[in-house]
Amino acid sequence: MKKSKVIALLAVSTLSVGILAACSSSNSSSSSSKSTAASSSKAADTFTGATTPNKTFSALQNTFKSTGNWLGATGADMDATGQELTVDGTFVADGATGEAYVARKLAIYDQNSQHQVTAQYTLTVKDIVVKSPGFYISNGTVKGDVLVSALGFHAQNGKKTDGSVSQATIDGNLKFASQALLDAYNKLDATQKVVVTGTTSVDTSLAAATEVPMGAITVGTHGLVTWTFKGNGADTQSGATTGTVDASVLTKALGAKGAWLVATNGDVDASGKTISVDGIFLNEAGTVQRTLAMIAQDSNRNITKVYTLTVDKLIVNSPEFDFEGGNVKGDVYVGAKGSILSRPMTDVTGAAVQSKIDGNLYFATQDQLDTYKALPAAQQFLVTGSVAVKAAK
Repeated sequence: MKKSKVIALLAVSTLSVGILAACSSSNSSSSSSKSTAASSSKAADTFTGATTPNKTFSALQNTFKSTGNWLGATGADMDATGQELTVDGTFVADGATGEAYVARKLAIYDQNSQHQVTAQYTLTVKDIVVKSPGFYISNGTVKGDVLVSALGFHAQNGKKTDGSVSQATIDGNLKFASQALLDAYNKLDATQKVVVTGTTSVDTSLAAATEVPMGAITVGTHGLVTWTFKGNGADTQSGATTGTVDASVLTKALGAKGAWLVATNGDVDASGKTISVDGIFLNEAGTVQRTLAMIAQDSNRNITKVYTLTVDKLIVNSPEFDFEGGNVKGDVYVGAKGSILSRPMTDVTGAAVQSKIDGNLYFATQDQLDTYKALPAAQQFLVTGSVAVKAAK
């Protein structure tokens, strides 16, 4: 299975939460090519209590330190003329329905109970230095320059009470440390871009972007990421470029000390057994993801064979878990912090190949079920049994 390097984190922005997902139109077996349904607005406040905004610039600076919070808000115009805001560290925003995504959010607005933008504010600074992946400006205006040295910079634009768009704005210049970062930003949908009154350019004098290491992580208070271990990409546990048919190897690879990408090269018989997908992992692009690939592909990444995992139960506790082709014979349970989808794939004729669950698909909460049902049909499974709310015993 050929690996492809994804150079940017792309954003799917909704009114109050941006869900980060790397995107690709290919059948790449190890790139982070998936999209995620928009989550409930509950996710915005999970770690920070962001409804309580920072009242001083020094407090905002502390919020965006490498040990701060994933989300910082202003509740009014803030004048920090001549001062610098540095956004540093890797953080994960944890959604209420199982989503997890690398992000830092600067919220410069207020909203009502329907999550409509009721006020937009202005933050006046010399500049904002962006070192955190997935940083985004939400709704308000930054008066000053924004200097980007990390993947995934974007905007989040909401809707006002009159239905008009509330746009994030930079009243100044937007500079990227490399052409690759600018190119990635330019590929975003227009709704995910910031309105810039000055110039948008490359400034190679800025610090170069630092790659986010792949591996297993823990998400602490306020979404702060620490690494359980770094590495364990495609091949460490399962030999994902060749795959495995050994149920014990597969079980280990899907565990909390396994790999973000796991593959089989044939059917796997774990009849009567329970396999758990555990841990939070970052893939090679620094995006939260776990992938199980149970297919063979040709040189054009079209599916030539589809394999089946036979289990009593497959319990998914990892967020952002996707099937890159393949079927399950048995029941699939999605835990309270897990999420699941089927990645759209095609065969050699160009026909869509959809993953199948020959059994039941259960979610721990109604919110998770609703989020799953909001996915495009191509990202849902073909299920022979029930799709319902039921916790694993």
